[in-house]
Amino acid sequence: MTSVTRTSTSTRTPRDTRLRALDPLLPAVHALPEPAEGDITFTLPGAEARYRRRRLDPAAYEASWSALDRHQLHARLTGPDPARALDGLLAAWDKRMAAGGHPAGDAEAVFTWPSRDTEVTPVLLAHGFTPKTVTAVRTTGAHPADTGPPGAGDPLVRPLVPRDPAELDRAVALWLDELRWDEQFGGTVRREASGRHARQRLADPAAWVWVAERDGRITGLLHAEPPANAAWAARLTSGRRAGYLATLMVEAADRGAGTGTALVRTAHLALAEAGATHTLLHYAALNPLSGPFWHRAGYRPLWTTWVRRPAPHR
Repeated sequence: MTSVTRTSTSTRTPRDTRLRALDPLLPAVHALPEPAEGDITFTLPGAEARYRRRRLDPAAYEASWSALDRHQLHARLTGPDPARALDGLLAAWDKRMAAGGHPAGDAEAVFTWPSRDTEVTPVLLAHGFTPKTVTAVRTTGAHPADTGPPGAGDPLVRPLVPRDPAELDRAVALWLDELRWDEQFGGTVRREASGRHARQRLADPAAWVWVAERDGRITGLLHAEPPANAAWAARLTSGRRAGYLATLMVEAADRGAGTGTALVRTAHLALAEAGATHTLLHYAALNPLSGPFWHRAGYRPLWTTWVRRPAPHR
């Protein structure tokens, strides 16, 4: 999971209108977060931004999806030349980070922006940023595959039984396998506390967790958040009520056999019954399997999180 903060009392600008024209599923106002202690604000022609540095506890849940030293820039581009304005912001931000010593070690500079605003892509690449995570969105009912019956070769999909110790252990192992898989694409970081956090979430009797089973063996896992628990995700879109798919993992030997599709179909039906008008999720931008799979399931990019990481010490 990767959070994208968009909270402020700012009113809509022509730039917000342009972004909504590019993507109607974006929030009506592209706002900066409210100021916090230690924030640095940049104001340039056609742009304003807030630089926030966070030092995460390695034992925190969020640390499995982030560097421990997180330098994040929240921006609004309000002028007629967004690429030029962003270029100026990134230069000012880089200068400010350099004044305090460039991020090193377990650190990253982070910038999240609407995926369809491709005018700024060359600027981000020129400043050394690469895509890390895509926040994808799907409109409920827009994909006919969800309404069909399970196929003959589909696995059994059922709720996780967390009170069964062996089943919970298997679910935790799949969760950690997903972290391990995405780590090679820069989307996750396995921490000492990752297993503990996975167990806490999966053991919650109220959690929405399904497993896929073939011949008595659990081969896949999906964890979702209904709209009542996903208000943070709903702020990322103009959709009225959003659900969130937090984790999907299918063991390597069972990929391509319909296991992931069966799990996602089950989650989509449950989210629709709970009143979700849209569903969001995050996937590693460089994962060669995630993007095609989620696009086939009806998702498409809404936000892209770009990062620049320090060169390794030699």
